[in-house]
Amino acid sequence: MYYQMDNNSIFNETNETYSDPKWRNVIEGVERYYIAILILLGTIGNCISVLVFFTTKLRKLSSSFYLAALAISDTGFLIALFMAWLNSFGVPLFYITGLCKMNTYLQYVCSFLSAWLVVAFTVERFIAVRYPLRRPSMCTVARAKLVLASLTLLALGLYIPSIQVAKMEIHNDKPACGLDGDYKSLAIVINHVDFVVTFILPFAMIATLNAWISLMVWKLARIRRGLTFTSGRDTHQQQYHVTRDSHRRSQTQPQHSVRSPSSQTKVTKMLLVVSTVFLCLNLPSYVLRVLIYVQNSETGMRAELAILQHVASVFFNTNFGINFVLYCVSGQNFRRAFCSLCCSCCPRLRRRSENSQVT
Repeated sequence: MYYQMDNNSIFNETNETYSDPKWRNVIEGVERYYIAILILLGTIGNCISVLVFFTTKLRKLSSSFYLAALAISDTGFLIALFMAWLNSFGVPLFYITGLCKMNTYLQYVCSFLSAWLVVAFTVERFIAVRYPLRRPSMCTVARAKLVLASLTLLALGLYIPSIQVAKMEIHNDKPACGLDGDYKSLAIVINHVDFVVTFILPFAMIATLNAWISLMVWKLARIRRGLTFTSGRDTHQQQYHVTRDSHRRSQTQPQHSVRSPSSQTKVTKMLLVVSTVFLCLNLPSYVLRVLIYVQNSETGMRAELAILQHVASVFFNTNFGINFVLYCVSGQNFRRAFCSLCCSCCPRLRRRSENSQVT
C-alpha cells in the first residue's frame, strides 16, 4: 500500500468504484477548496506561532521550542500539500524534474516530525507533572534543542528511500506523483515502517502519557480543593494571622515562585489539548489505511471506503493547520504573549494597552 497525498491520484486509482460521477465532483470540489483555505490560514497561523514562541517571554521555556518546531514542520507539510493542490488545478508542477520525489519525501519527513514532536513535549509535560522538582534540571532549553536535532536527523535519514519509489505519471493528460512499479516491494516496506513509526508508537505513547498526566492533574486539583476546604474552617483570627504572614512572605520572596504552579498547570492543559486533538484527527486516516490495504488485497477498494478516505484525509490535513487556534483557545500564556507581540508591533495598540493598565 502506497499512501499518496495527491488528490488526483486517489480518484484515478478508485475511478471505477464511483457509481455516480456527481459524488466524485462534489467530494473533489469540497476537498479542494477546503484544502486551499486550510493551507492559507494554517500557514499564517503557524508563522505567527513561531514568532510568538521565539520573540516573546515564552522563548525561555523548553516546551516553546518543541511547539515552534512543530509549527515549522506543519508548515513544511502544508507547502508540500500546496504543490499537490496546484497540480490538481492544472498547474503542471510535477513536470519539473525531481519535484515529485522531493514532494513525497517532504510529506513523509514532516509527518514523522509532527508526530514525534507531539510525543516529545508530552514526555516533557509528564516529567514536569510527575517529577516537579526535577523539571528545572531535566526540561531545559539545551536538552530540547538536542532532542529536536536528533529527531530531524532521524527523519531525514529514515525516509531517503521514499525518494526512489516516487515517480511522475500521467493521468487524464495531467502529471501526478505516483509509485514506480520497479520499487513496489520497497514502497510496501516504507509504508509499513511509516505506519508503525508515525502512528502505532506515537499513538500508544501519547495516549498512555496523556491518561497518566490527566490522572495526576486531577489528583492535585482534589488535594488543593481539600486544603482550601480545611483552611476555610479555621477561625477568623487564624485567617487574619495566615493572611498577614503570607502577605509578608510575598513581599520578601520572588514573585515568580508564587505563580509557578499555576503557570505550569496552564501549560500542561494547553499541551494536553494539542496532543489529544492530534490523536483524534490522525486516527481516522490511519484506520482507513489499514482497511483500504485489506480491501485492496482481497477485492479492490470499495466506493464507500474511497469516500471515507477523502473525509479522513480532510481530518488528517487539518491537523497541520489548526494548532494556532488550539493555542489561542486553551493557552492563556500564549494569548498574553500574542497580545504583547501585537502591541509591540503596533504603537497604537501599545498605547491603548498602557492606558488600560493605568486605568
